[in-house]
Amino acid sequence: MSPRVSKEHLNQRRNHILDAAKRVFERKGYEPVTMQDIVKEAGISRGNLYQYFSNTEEIMRAVIKKSDQSFFAYIHDLINGHEKIWDAIQAYQREVLEDVTGNFGMVMYEYSVISWRNADRKQFFQKRGKIAMEDFLMLLKKGVEHGEFDPIQPLETIVRFMVNVWDGLILMAHIEGMKSAAVAGQLEALNLYLKQALRPREEVEWRLN
Repeated sequence: MSPRVSKEHLNQRRNHILDAAKRVFERKGYEPVTMQDIVKEAGISRGNLYQYFSNTEEIMRAVIKKSDQSFFAYIHDLINGHEKIWDAIQAYQREVLEDVTGNFGMVMYEYSVISWRNADRKQFFQKRGKIAMEDFLMLLKKGVEHGEFDPIQPLETIVRFMVNVWDGLILMAHIEGMKSAAVAGQLEALNLYLKQALRPREEVEWRLN
């Protein structure tokens, strides 16, 4: 077997493990998951798993990084797939509405919420947050560059507010349910804010349903 084929095989096995681990995290949450849970889900031996990862923390971070890579590609697709950035934002808002009760978002919330007392984990999320900020900033900067937006606040402030709303909705939707958390209404409220903060040069509309 050539080195190239061997590397591809290793990457395929690693991705198989990460996909299996994500399913387990989504079912059980972060804290309860054991290495044996992932071994069973992936259908591999314990020794094979330890060839790639030492513990569930390493696996969780790898799952998050893989998810983030897909998200970066998704943001590019939003930009390339819409003539107007406002429409791209609305497409993302609809994704939030449809997936706000998806379990992996809550798992990441669980994993991140105690990072304030874990210096290494805190650093991990600070770095991840910076990358996520850059992804959304790229989206809004395109709108400014195209002459679509004339923002009255720094784009960094606008992005942070957007992300805080979305993250808060994930938590409240899981605790209270979609209806009680008024998810759709809060996303429309976010749109009202964005319309004021970004000041689109043309009249805009949104359709969350």
